[in-house]
Amino acid sequence: MSKPKTILFVEDNEKFRRLSTMTLEKAGYQVVEAASGEEAAHKINEREIDLILLDILLPDTTGLKLLESWKPQYEDIPIIVCTAYGDIGDAVKAMKMGAFDYLTKPMKADELKVVIERAIEWQDLHYENRELKAAVENKYQLQGMVTRSKSMIDVFGLIERVAPQDVTVLMEGESGTGKSRCARAIHQESRRKDGPFVKVNCAAIPSNLLESELFGYEKGAFTGADTSKKGLCLTADKGTLFLDEIGEISIDLQAKLLQFTQDKTFTPLGSAKEVSSDVRLIAATNRNLWDMVQAGEFREDLYYRLNIIGLKLPPLKKRTEDIPGLIQQFLSEYEKDYQRSYSISDSLVQKLCKYPWPGNIRELQNAIARAVVLTTDGELKLDDFPNEVIEDFEGDAHGEEESINLSIDEDFSLPDHIEQVEIHAIEEALRAEHGNQARAAERLDISRQSLLYKIRKYNIELERD
Repeated sequence: MSKPKTILFVEDNEKFRRLSTMTLEKAGYQVVEAASGEEAAHKINEREIDLILLDILLPDTTGLKLLESWKPQYEDIPIIVCTAYGDIGDAVKAMKMGAFDYLTKPMKADELKVVIERAIEWQDLHYENRELKAAVENKYQLQGMVTRSKSMIDVFGLIERVAPQDVTVLMEGESGTGKSRCARAIHQESRRKDGPFVKVNCAAIPSNLLESELFGYEKGAFTGADTSKKGLCLTADKGTLFLDEIGEISIDLQAKLLQFTQDKTFTPLGSAKEVSSDVRLIAATNRNLWDMVQAGEFREDLYYRLNIIGLKLPPLKKRTEDIPGLIQQFLSEYEKDYQRSYSISDSLVQKLCKYPWPGNIRELQNAIARAVVLTTDGELKLDDFPNEVIEDFEGDAHGEEESINLSIDEDFSLPDHIEQVEIHAIEEALRAEHGNQARAAERLDISRQSLLYKIRKYNIELERD
């Protein structure tokens, strides 16, 4: 059983403070009372505080001054300010300074408890996000890659075991699953980490040019060869040669590559002299090489030479538990790049976990990159994401809406229908703003008092995201 949350209640009106304290204690909270700013400063340093209820007018200071002083020190503690009815201007100032919400006195017990519950929910989400960020930074890591997926933890473990040995590795997986990063991780974990890491995208170089790029050529080897050129196999000497999209090379070149995989020797174009290079070979493909072998499109002997250690990288849709961590990792990277803070709601993260991501991690990273550029206030919203992502969710929502409409029978009156629409809109606004009623009211373009009235009228209780 979790321990009760502790609330610091700073209020100089003793009668009001005691009545409110009794209400909160009946609701299961522990309350620490303070009648002045000085007393509150002592209390906040004496014990752990989870939430602060702060009156604007105090005998020795103002709530705004305390808020300004406390917010940088206690950013994890939600602060709710209490104002007299005519002091809405102070409440607005407090919200701009970082207050979670405000209450207008005299306040009702139900209203007080609802706002505190929303603040506690926000705090729990804040802690979860911070723990997630810590997990990204400290756990399940390999050379900057993060995972919580059992299948990827197994891949990481295999990489750590084979990296110190100079065996050839073949990685198979869909485009965007992280094959290039895994190849670089193998290099960084190996004894060759101080040597060169040379990546060759076999699909990006025309077949008639790939041989000369890999093995080099002598002057006069072909028309236009005005000088000799060292090939990438020699450039990678004492390091790692990563052949990406190996399934795209021609059968003729596969024969010459086979010799290189066997004894690390090759003959440059136009030369009669054999050259050796001490390299560690890693290959990757998004195709099924064994199927290509059966179809006569890939040499069987080369396949076995490459597949001494095989790694299969799962698509992102089969490791959705990694999506929250990847999102946080990308946001942390962009925060460093752009010197700006970014946030994303838990509900939106859950939606993104349901999207299939056919382009895998690369598509997710590109989507986050777009969103951080388009966001106006630093909080990523669905509208900031690519159209295909938005349309996927809109299609699901349309399907849900159709099913709701089909369930409405002839006795369902127009007022009933309007009421259901209003409830749904309020719940969505509160969820989008993590329970912050002031911001939810602004999103709905109604007054905060109207929002509180409707919450009580419809008995709206939000579940945690």
